[in-house]
This record gives sequence, C-alpha cells and structure tokens, in this order.
Amino acid sequence: MKKNLILCFAMTAIIGTSTGYPFGGEWMGNVAYAASNQLDNVSTANSEKFKVDFAYEMSQITSTIVSSQNTNVESFKSEFAYATAKVTAKVMQFIPDSQKKDFSYEMAQITTKIINDPNLNVEKAKVEFAYKTAQLTSKIIASTEPITVGNTTATATTNTTTLLRNNADIEQKLVGKANTISASPKPMIQTSDVTPETYTSLLNELKHVGDHRSNLDNKINIDGEIRYHYALNSGLGQIGKDSSGFRARLAIDTEFNKDWRVYGGLEGKKNIVNYDNGFEFSRLYIAGKLGQSMVKAGSFGYLMAEGNIYDSDYDGVRADFGRPIKYTVSYGSTNDTQKTYIATALYNDFDYNLEAGVYRNQLNDSSNSRNTIRTLGGNYNFSNFSLGAMVLNSSLKDTKGNRNGYVFSFNYGDLKTWRPGTYGVFAKYYNQPQYTYISHGMNGSGSKMGGFRGYGIGMSYTVAENFVAGIEYYSLADKINGDKGDTWWSQLTQYF
Repeated sequence: MKKNLILCFAMTAIIGTSTGYPFGGEWMGNVAYAASNQLDNVSTANSEKFKVDFAYEMSQITSTIVSSQNTNVESFKSEFAYATAKVTAKVMQFIPDSQKKDFSYEMAQITTKIINDPNLNVEKAKVEFAYKTAQLTSKIIASTEPITVGNTTATATTNTTTLLRNNADIEQKLVGKANTISASPKPMIQTSDVTPETYTSLLNELKHVGDHRSNLDNKINIDGEIRYHYALNSGLGQIGKDSSGFRARLAIDTEFNKDWRVYGGLEGKKNIVNYDNGFEFSRLYIAGKLGQSMVKAGSFGYLMAEGNIYDSDYDGVRADFGRPIKYTVSYGSTNDTQKTYIATALYNDFDYNLEAGVYRNQLNDSSNSRNTIRTLGGNYNFSNFSLGAMVLNSSLKDTKGNRNGYVFSFNYGDLKTWRPGTYGVFAKYYNQPQYTYISHGMNGSGSKMGGFRGYGIGMSYTVAENFVAGIEYYSLADKINGDKGDTWWSQLTQYF
C-alpha cells in the first residue's frame, strides 16, 4: 500500500512538471495571455496573483491535514497522500516553470517522509507538516520576483508569456503608467508584489494552523449570519405570492471530550412579506469519532443528493466511514417524513466524483405511504467549472405514472465568503416527479408543485469580506397540471 501511495504522488508530481501549455509556455488555465513585452506592471499583477493563490492553496491543504479526524495510521497516510497529490496537481497548473521542479521535489520529500515512517505519530506528523508547508510557501513566494530588462518586464521564469488578470482596475492602472516607462534599463525590482499585511497574514495563518486545533478544544466557538431576502414570484395561488424577510442564525460548538464536540444552533426569523416570525433552538447534536467512523447524533442539517431531495433540519443519527469510497448510513426523520433510512456511497477522485444513494421514508401525510428514492449522480471538475448529472427514481408514482427524474448542472467560479471579488455561478435543468424529492433545496417554487420541470440560474458575489450578495431566477412548470411558476430570488448575507 505504501509503495502505491508514493507512486500515486510521484506520478502526479511528474505529470504536473512535464505537462505544459500545448502551444508553448506553461498551461495557465482559463485566463488571458499577454506577450512578455507588455507594460511592466503586468508582471507585478501576475506575481501578486500567483503569490496570493499559491499561499491560499497551501493554507487549505495544511488546514485539511491538521483538522483530519483520522487516527488510524494507514488510513491517515492514504488520506494524506491523496490530499497532497491533489494540491500538487492543482498548483502545477499555475506555478512558474522555473519553480515546478523545486516545488514538486519538496512536496515529494515531505510526503514520502510521512508515508515511509513505520512508527508514525499522527498528531506529530500534522504539526511537522504544517511547519514544513509554511517553510515551503515562504521559499516559493520569496523567489517569485519580477525582473525588468530594458523596456520589458517578465516574471523570473523561463516562460515567454505572462498571466494578465481580467480586471478593469488593473488595466486602468497600466494605462495610467504607460507614459512613465523609461527607455533605459531598470534594475531588478525588490519591492514585494503582495501588500505586507496580506503576506504576513497568509504566512501567519500557515505557521499557526497547527495551533488552531488545540485552541479550538479549549473554548466555545461562535459563528453566525444575518440574511435578508426577497422572492418575487409569479403564478397561480400560493406559487404567485412574494416573500421577504430577515433570518439570523447563531452556531455554537465546544469540546465534549477528547474525540467529541457538542454543536448548537439558534435561528430567528422576521416577517416582512409572507415570511415566518419566530425564534427556535434549531440545532443540537454531538459529533465525533466512534471506531473508524465519524458519527453525528441529534438535530442537525442534512443535504441529500446535492439538495435535489432535501436540504434542511434532520433529527436522527448519521455515520460516515470508509476510504477511498465514503459510505454514509443514517436513520431519523425530517419535517415531512418519518422513519427515514439513508445509505449512500461517494467516490471522490482528482477531477470527478460519483455518488449512489438510497433514501427510504414514510410520508407525514394522511396516507402514511412508504417511498424509496434511488439516486445515481456525478460531477466532472475542470479548471474553474464543473458539469454534473443525476438520475432519480421513486417507488411511488404520481397521478400520471411518473417516477423517474433527472437533473443537469453547471457551476462556474469559486465563491469564498472571506475573499472579496470571488463569485460562484450555477445553472440547473430539473425534471423531477413529485416523489423524487422530500423538500427541494432550491429557492424556486418547486416544492409547492406536484413535481416540476424547468431551469434555474444564479450568481453569488463576495462584495466585501464576509458580505455576500446573490440573485437567482427559476422558470418551472408543474408536471401534473402544467401551471407555471417563475421566481426572482435575491439575498444579502453578512457572516460573522
């Protein structure tokens, strides 16, 4: 197994190092290109973007490893090798050519040292990995400086193209400085392309990420959000009623013992137009390790089949286990069902995932009928977007005999609530009979229909740190009577 893990990582590193942009120069993904004789500030923008993106990816992998709940040594090694190989493949797409060999070599050294240790202490390995990753990040960032020769500027790489951000603000700054370029040679630029505050913050986050786990166990953690939404609806009856209001959520967690934590959640709603008024203790559950499984028990949120079946409160117990296939089993109830049994199997690879699931429940209506929903779906991930498909089948049929459905999805971008300027765009096409969902996770009117077909599109944008704006549009038709329902749904959310 150990040899296979090392081989997996080595193959990723070699492929990433040797694979370049097929028409010359390095592969840069979904970006614009500029010749190396562009204005001198172009490489400054390149260098700044690379440093921030690189530091972010290294921070993410460090956080993933340090926060791992895996205590089994071989299982941890497998998880560790997969995670490091994945980030190496991703970083290789945008790291300068001259640094690819150094980066892949250093990552291979870090990885093989942990994988080859026959007496590995998992917690010590996490701390060492955080320290080594911080060192590597500092080394790569420090050696990425623009070089100015004559009237041209290029980053310190062997590539003849530079990355030009598609940003109007940067273009304006370049135009403004165009007339200040001197015809005489300039010395190497020594100033940092990342602001000192940003650089220090990113490195401190990496260096201290190993401390976050110990600090987390000794305090009560509080997070929250406040959201305002407005839904402009058109259609007959309840489907055509607009809705607007505020929702506030507060999440609290603390350590229960070494392997278990307690989580609680408060939720309040304020009606403006056809919305709810109320305050409730919406979440209370414990979560932790039980053998090789991660277990939740109590009242918690459950996302079923990417929200195509359900996305709301769930009372019960859930266990997740297994590698590389992650198995989930659960028993509980929702607001619309009782005696709900769930079993799913999820496989995640570098650029795709596959999931199969069975959801059996008893309806909370006068019929008390039992229904079983079966799903099979997957997503393929490209550089900055993904395509997905899911098929659904229910044991119960609607009044027209329909029980088979499907959903196609497209996602673009990578929204991060803490990074201003990031965004996420989605588009979905739905064809779902009545019994292929419990309470759909969309913000359209699908859950009010007897099955529905149609599409939804939307975008979320981080306006400022922890402040997100979003707008969505849904055009749906009832599968039984054909009634149409259109929705414009908008929201503003502040996280804290």
